[in-house]
Amino acid sequence: MNVANIRKLVKEQDLDGLDKLEQEIMDQMDDDQNDLEELGGQLTDILGARQILERVRDESVDLKDALRDFVKNVRDTIN
Repeated sequence: MNVANIRKLVKEQDLDGLDKLEQEIMDQMDDDQNDLEELGGQLTDILGARQILERVRDESVDLKDALRDFVKNVRDTIN
């Protein structure tokens, strides 16, 4: 998980854009020549951004608050 990448994604993409990015990554994972660890990291960031944007949409939460809460929840889960 890269918070800077997630932050960039939520500012630059909407949910449809994230869908397209997710599909592109999934398509690349089928090729064994690609770095699956790198692609997995990118996919994690996309899915995190999706969760944040869905919360903003569904719960009318401020984007900054949703991002902060997401990061806090991930850290709490790891610890």
